[in-house]
Amino acid sequence: MFFHISNQPQENYPDHWQLGGFCVSTDSGWQLEQVGTAQVLYKGYADRAGLTDLLMDVVLQTTPHILGNFCAMVMVDNSLTIQTDQYRSFPIYIGNGTVNNLIPTDHTAWTDSIITVHADLAVTEHKFDVIGGTDLSVSTVNQIDELLINKIQRFLSHNKRPLRVFLSGGVDTLLLYSYVYRLEAEYELVWNLHTDLDEFYLANSSDIKKHWGYRQIHHWQMPCVLASGAPGDEFMLRSPTTANQYLLSHGTSIPEQLQHHPDCLHRDYFSQYTALLLDQQAGTTAELCNTVLNDWQHWHLGNTLTWTPLRDLELFKLFLALPYDQVIGQIMNSDVSLELIERNVPGLSQVLSDQKNTGNAMRNLRGLLKTER
Repeated sequence: MFFHISNQPQENYPDHWQLGGFCVSTDSGWQLEQVGTAQVLYKGYADRAGLTDLLMDVVLQTTPHILGNFCAMVMVDNSLTIQTDQYRSFPIYIGNGTVNNLIPTDHTAWTDSIITVHADLAVTEHKFDVIGGTDLSVSTVNQIDELLINKIQRFLSHNKRPLRVFLSGGVDTLLLYSYVYRLEAEYELVWNLHTDLDEFYLANSSDIKKHWGYRQIHHWQMPCVLASGAPGDEFMLRSPTTANQYLLSHGTSIPEQLQHHPDCLHRDYFSQYTALLLDQQAGTTAELCNTVLNDWQHWHLGNTLTWTPLRDLELFKLFLALPYDQVIGQIMNSDVSLELIERNVPGLSQVLSDQKNTGNAMRNLRGLLKTER
C-alpha cells in the first residue's frame, strides 16, 4: 500500500494513475473506481464488508470511522484527499511538492491527521480526535474475546481471497490462528518464508526494509491475505515502552517486575530494554493510546493484503481497563492472550516459544507441523 503523489510519475513504482493534475505512483494491487463525482483509487480491506462496497462511505466520511486497514485517494474538485480506516496503519510524509509513505521527509503527518493535496501541490492537514474517550470502565477477558471474535468473524464472512497463516512461534500469530481455527475458516498454514520479488520490491528493497516490519514478511504476487499478529505487542499491552509507562503510573516498572517474575515469557525480551526503561516517565491513558497509534509497523505490499485485526484502539483500552493483577500477568507473561488461545483451541498454547523473540522461537511448532501435514 505504497504511494507517491506529485506532478510526474516515479520510476521506482510500477503503476501510475492520473487523477486530475496529480500523478499517483503506487505498488501493485490498487483499484480505481468512479463514485458519484469522485474518482477513488484504493487498496486494502474493511472489517465489515468488501471495501469496494463501502467506497461511498469512504468518500463521505469527514473523519475516519471505518475499521479495517485501507487507503483511498479521493479526487474531487481538483483536490486529492487521503482517506483511510479509523486507525491509519502507515505514516504520511509531506515534502516539497510531494506526498508519500515510503521515504521520510521533513514533515510526518501523524495518525490524527487527514491530508488533502491541492492543485498546486500545497497540503492541508486536518486534525481530528482519533483516541476518543479515556475514562475507562473496568473490563473483562470476556469483553476482549467478544471484540476479537466479532471483528475477526466479520472479515472472514466477506473475504474472498485465499487466507494464509504463518506461525512465528509468537503469541500474537498463535492467537489469531486460534480464532481462525475456532471459526472454521478456510486457510492454509504456511511452513516456509516466502517473498515473491515483484517490480516494486526489486526497485525499493532497501527503503522498504527501513520500515522494520518489512525485514521479514511474506509476499505473494497472486492476490491473497496474510494473517498477521502485528501489532499485537502494542495493542495488547506488551510493548516495553507503553507497558513500562503503565506500570510507572502504578508505582512499579518492568525492571522491578522482572525481579518478581524471573521465569516469565518476556524475561529475555524485556531485559534488552532495561537501560531505556529506567529513563521513562509514567504515561497517561491518552499518551499511551497516542504512542500505540503512531507505532506503524507494516501495511499491504503488492497483491498480498496483510490482515491485522489486533490493530484496534478499543482492544488496547480493554487491556488498560483490566484489573491490575491481570494486567501484570499480561505484561509479563501474556496470560490473557494465552487464556484466549486455550479457550479457542485447548492445548494450542503448548506450541508457543519458551521465550519471546529469543533463541529457537519456532522449536515448539514441531508437533503442530506433524499434525497439519
